[in-house]
Amino acid sequence: MLIIMVTKEQVEVDLLDIFVSLNRGLNISDTTFQINNLYAPRGEKAEPEVILEVLNDLTEKGFLRKFQVGALDSWKITEEGEDYFYSL
Repeated sequence: MLIIMVTKEQVEVDLLDIFVSLNRGLNISDTTFQINNLYAPRGEKAEPEVILEVLNDLTEKGFLRKFQVGALDSWKITEEGEDYFYSL
């Protein structure tokens, strides 16, 4: 099976969609599972490094808020992130 790697821009939009839809905090493993579950039926995959880079970029832009749950970093969408997503 051929796996096609997705672009950073595609991951950004899809991550925002996931965070808006779930409206709860997600850690890196939950985020990776959600995004690749979305891409798997199309034979696509997002590398964990790309996902983490996008999460950090979205946090720097103020679209996600990063917090810690136990030893794990987690992210949750902000109002600005929701507004940005709906404006796309």
